[in-house]
Amino acid sequence: MRKVCFVMFLGAFFSVLSAQEQQKGLCKVNKTNGVYVFTDSEPIGEYEILDRVKSTVSWSAQYNAVKSKLVRKAVNDYPDADGVICSMNKGGTDRAVVIKFKRDTEEQKAKVGLAVANKVNGIYVFTDAEPVMDYEILDREKSGISWSGQYSEIRNRLIKKALKGNKSAEGVILTFSTGGMDRAVVMKYK
Repeated sequence: MRKVCFVMFLGAFFSVLSAQEQQKGLCKVNKTNGVYVFTDSEPIGEYEILDRVKSTVSWSAQYNAVKSKLVRKAVNDYPDADGVICSMNKGGTDRAVVIKFKRDTEEQKAKVGLAVANKVNGIYVFTDAEPVMDYEILDREKSGISWSGQYSEIRNRLIKKALKGNKSAEGVILTFSTGGMDRAVVMKYK
């Protein structure tokens, strides 16, 4: 009987931990040109895929330029699209999945624009997004000009800087600037 109770306790304990961990990665995604942009995150709301679009590398491989190109193409082809899920490939073709959220129930409506951020090197990455849970700022980092200007290179450099001086960091909120300094807010949850 004790073993059964202990196993049930462990199951409940890990279930709570898993739910808390999912809450930590939960974020509200920003809009660009009227659509939500999911980069390094996955929407939690149910959606249907309208199409897949791609953007070959242009003279400027900067994140904002590539993102804008993908969003423009998605909005032009699908004016009723709700969002794009971006996949920024290093040195290749950047892609986006064009989506439309299901809004049949109140629960589905409440999840529009929410996502779970991906983890990179053990911390959450919030690109064009803001964590839902309360957090405190540990530090601010910036990244100068990179050789390729690729999203993943700059993201990884900012994460490395964030982790170097902040062992308690749980996430970074990334802001990309066209022609300027890309920045990261290093944070941990309260």
